[in-house]
Amino acid sequence: MIKKNIFRLLIFLVLLLAGCSTIEMQTYKVPVEINIFQKIQTDFIPQKCLYSSINKTAFVLEKETDMIHIYRNGEKINTIGGLGFTSSSFNKLSDITLSPDGNLLALDSFQKKIKKFDIDGKLIAELNLNNFIEPALFAVGVDETYYIFDNASKEIIITRTFNESNWYTFGKFQFNDPCKISLGKNEITAYDKKKNSTIIFGILGRFQNEVNGNIQIDKQQQYILKDYYVYHPKSESKFAISTNKWNDFSIEDNVILLSDNEIWIGKLIYSDIIEK
Repeated sequence: MIKKNIFRLLIFLVLLLAGCSTIEMQTYKVPVEINIFQKIQTDFIPQKCLYSSINKTAFVLEKETDMIHIYRNGEKINTIGGLGFTSSSFNKLSDITLSPDGNLLALDSFQKKIKKFDIDGKLIAELNLNNFIEPALFAVGVDETYYIFDNASKEIIITRTFNESNWYTFGKFQFNDPCKISLGKNEITAYDKKKNSTIIFGILGRFQNEVNGNIQIDKQQQYILKDYYVYHPKSESKFAISTNKWNDFSIEDNVILLSDNEIWIGKLIYSDIIEK
């Protein structure tokens, strides 16, 4: 109990410091374009894509399968996973994310494990999630703090040790059926495709808002995915206009857009104009 209270106190202090730093920087750069630097053609429907800028490597989760495809410089170099019981296969691959060192982390919700692969697809470590009931989605901070959505309890658990005594939870009674969570610099977003709404929390779980649409946030500004472009409401600008319908997108270190057979990877470019 003492350890748990100490952990929560540390969480509060970090939240307070983060809030102070946010107050000091209430300036906004205006987005000019999304500079697309890589396009990947696929012969399958991609569900999620991650891009490691450190290693110039893309990891693509194939929709409705347990397979992950690895690309370097736009060319496929390996496919890993698949249904099975070997160390590098999965029983229910539910989500992928990047580790702080740019390697791949894959969540098997049935095995209750996070498997770590290097940039070529070699299994290098496993993390057990025995204290979780149904881990379904996750994200990892640069300090190796894990944010894991448990579908059974319908809440996000913040932890570094995976020990229940050091958990901090939030979001209970607010989630319905999220299909992705995204970790930004100052916020966490959870998108529910069935409701077509995004819940926005502070970085440590404080509820901020629920808004319509598939929303991502960069530099404290919202971007909304439309059928054929990304929309920036504040400037009413449209980016990444395509003849293919976009199924999903993410904005973290890079902008990644997914259609049925193509992936665009790029960077948001901002002007030097500052809005107060």
